Amino acid sequence: MATTIFKNELEEKQHEEAIRTLCQEYPEKQKFIRDSYLDTLKPMIFDAQIRTYLSIFVTRKVKALL
Repeated sequence: MATTIFKNELEEKQHEEAIRTLCQEYPEKQKFIRDSYLDTLKPMIFDAQIRTYLSIFVTRKVKALL
């Protein structure tokens, strides 16, 4: 992941874990999941003042796309 969008390593790990969980759930769609997750996350992360729950919101959107 491009670390430039994250405030710290913990935040990056949180999103990587969310991607990994989705990939385990849908193993045949791993590339789509990673690309969709990042595409969904990027505009949200820059606007968010509270970033703690972004992985939940992005995961829900990616699942809806699947």
